[in-house]
Amino acid sequence: MRSAFFRPFILSRTTFPRLPHSSYSFCQYRRHFNTKIIYQRWQKFPSVLRDTLFYSVIFISWLPVLWCFHTHVFQLMWVTGRSMYPFLNTDINERLVRDILAVRMWNPTEGLRRGDIVVFRSPTHPNVVAVKRIIALEGDSVFTRDPYPVPRQEVSLGHVWVEGEHPEHTRWSYDSNTYGAVSKSLIIGKAIGVVWPWSRRSWISAHGWRGSSRVMERRPDSGLHIIP
Repeated sequence: MRSAFFRPFILSRTTFPRLPHSSYSFCQYRRHFNTKIIYQRWQKFPSVLRDTLFYSVIFISWLPVLWCFHTHVFQLMWVTGRSMYPFLNTDINERLVRDILAVRMWNPTEGLRRGDIVVFRSPTHPNVVAVKRIIALEGDSVFTRDPYPVPRQEVSLGHVWVEGEHPEHTRWSYDSNTYGAVSKSLIIGKAIGVVWPWSRRSWISAHGWRGSSRVMERRPDSGLHIIP
């Protein structure tokens, strides 16, 4: 009776090879044996298939990291439409070439300045991502354009005033003159450079913007004054 009870254990243990270290437990024997079988079967696959599976596993394991980097650190964006013409999409009238922007996604609302080009979600259509230039910050006063209902508007706290640059503004630009100042919480990125077309690649900086005569900047010491 006793020998019959222990027979499965004895038979199963004898099927595993003896390892040089006598301190290995039965589970370690079994783990080693299973790993050896898997390795032997793996070697039977063609080398091309082994390489494909190996690099596929590496690529899949990096997908979460790439997604986090793309969503929260940096990404490339195509600019569609004519609202930022002629600063962006300069060749859209002749060749329908769209610019590609390098956009910083990490903490985009830090250090916002007049002249920055930002990427934000439309206040009226959250699924739409827009690209516009900041012309006024919180506390500034803006002389608005059509179709805004009042001729002058002060930018409220935590908001910025954004506009496109197309000469036919009312036709091609859907910006703060339509839906008002944009909350900073809707800003998801700040454009830092033009990547494509290659002939127009350059950094984007607010220092090159000359300002707008329709904006009265608020300064703590002297109140409102028109930006030169």
